[in-house]
Amino acid sequence: MEKTTEWTSGTSRAIMAGLRERVRPVAIRRRDRVEEHVGRYWISWRSRNRNRVFAEIRALQGRVQVFILPGPRDLRDSAGLARRAPRTQGWGWFRSRIEVSSLEGVEPAAKLIVQSYEQVLARENGGRDPRIARRTQGL
Repeated sequence: MEKTTEWTSGTSRAIMAGLRERVRPVAIRRRDRVEEHVGRYWISWRSRNRNRVFAEIRALQGRVQVFILPGPRDLRDSAGLARRAPRTQGWGWFRSRIEVSSLEGVEPAAKLIVQSYEQVLARENGGRDPRIARRTQGL
């Protein structure tokens, strides 16, 4: 985590801490662990049990960008934070982008990240993407 704290502002660090303290208990309740991999510019959050990244985070000066798996239409987003992510982000895996620029945005952003985490669990437990139509055999 040292690499990130050198170039982020106090606001970004506070936002990151707020997101961590809201997302990790969800994983603990499911007997899972959120592993945080820190790169030079990105932080990824991965489910240890499912071995799958469910969020990528970029701490910028005074704000935090979060990229998550579900698309904006697939999220319960009462705050309207989720936007479409660029296709190039995460090789097309991440379909939503969230911008958090104040501590007031931490709670709604954490709820969206939890939805991304839960989607990873549902897929691994036999769930399927509701947007993918089943093919039927023609007669």
